[in-house]
Amino acid sequence: MGLIDVGGSFDQLRFSRLRHQLAAHPSMATERLAELALRIAPEYVRFHDGERSVGTHMGSLLQIDPTRDSLRRAIDNLHKVKTFVQVVNVRSDAAYRAVVDEVLDEVSRFLPPRDRPLLHRDAAMFLASPSSVTPFHLDHEQNFLCHIRGPKTFYVWDHRDRSLVSDRAREVFYHEGKLREIVYRPDMQPKAQVIELMPGDCLYMPMGSPHAASTGNDITVTFSILMNTQSSFETVQAYQANSVIRRFGLSPRPIGDSAVRDSLKRRTLDAVRRMRDFARGRHVERRPQWY
Repeated sequence: MGLIDVGGSFDQLRFSRLRHQLAAHPSMATERLAELALRIAPEYVRFHDGERSVGTHMGSLLQIDPTRDSLRRAIDNLHKVKTFVQVVNVRSDAAYRAVVDEVLDEVSRFLPPRDRPLLHRDAAMFLASPSSVTPFHLDHEQNFLCHIRGPKTFYVWDHRDRSLVSDRAREVFYHEGKLREIVYRPDMQPKAQVIELMPGDCLYMPMGSPHAASTGNDITVTFSILMNTQSSFETVQAYQANSVIRRFGLSPRPIGDSAVRDSLKRRTLDAVRRMRDFARGRHVERRPQWY
């Protein structure tokens, strides 16, 4: 078994409960991860040290501390204040790049051949105080969420359920990178899958899966290994195309209703962007544009 036990039936479009072997890895010790938060560039570390609920708007919640002074105090008092620390772009740190790549190299063998050359590789790390909450939100990446330390209750919703997150909200999220139209409502709660996480548990969430979490009576540590495949990028492109169509006052068909129509939208958007670049004198190779 590798660092994550994916199994032969893995499907990147389906939520999965897995197991991982990272909890005992030296780089996953709480002290080592706290050092990472204080070592990596400040713009990659976001935190909050106050009250939060599942419905708190995630987009305006987290702060960045260029001086690291407030961040250092928050980490030092992690055991007694309701702090949440998020470190992104973890793969940029040499001490963690090899671990991330080892996992993703293993995982990629279970993907369709066209998706095995991953378009995006990264990781994120989370430290949370006892009795704290991570609000309802979704991510741009496909996520192997590996729980490392402490008890955590995790809530995840079906990424295909339009009654939870509307097509318009997803268009804004994938085109602008904003969570402003993604709002938690109490009537969503019965639709959540509730999972009690302990060290060694791993959850695979397809891109755009709504989720939230609450911690128990101990500090918790979670390490998310992130990827994007060609298939996920094509979904992003289709939502971006719908966002552009909607700006012209039209009502585009939902993404996923027709593979042919979604493909046409993607190709049209790509052609428009290339023509725009040409008109502006920018003769560069286009790279994946997530938002």
